[in-house]
Amino acid sequence: MTSKRQSFGLFGSLFVSACCLGAGPVLAALAATLGFSAFHSLLNVFVLLPLMTISVLWVVWNLRIQGRALAGSAARYPAFWSGLIGGALAWVGVLLPHVVAGSKEAGTALIIIGMTFLIGASVWSLIDQRRRLDGPARSV
Repeated sequence: MTSKRQSFGLFGSLFVSACCLGAGPVLAALAATLGFSAFHSLLNVFVLLPLMTISVLWVVWNLRIQGRALAGSAARYPAFWSGLIGGALAWVGVLLPHVVAGSKEAGTALIIIGMTFLIGASVWSLIDQRRRLDGPARSV
């Protein structure tokens, strides 16, 4: 069940990252087609940033649950920390170009690095979960 919940958060984070890394024009064209072209700049800050926040928090929350189940505490689960750091980097990467002028390249780099950590932590967690489920069956 945790893997399905985690997949939803990861999908949302990937969607927002894709929008910030280049799929934004596709959304802008769609908005223009629907008559909302004036809202393009608002889309980035008022739609994508909250979506990124919710998605990252969702993945980190699921990694916390996974850490409690596998390691007894999220603080002792390295995948949790990797996901938390990666999510924070990606979130700052989405926000940075809207706060500091001329920081689009730095924001892009933070998104790429952060999402690499977040995806890696999610895959790590799913592998750990699969090992835990398969472990008792193999020992019998």
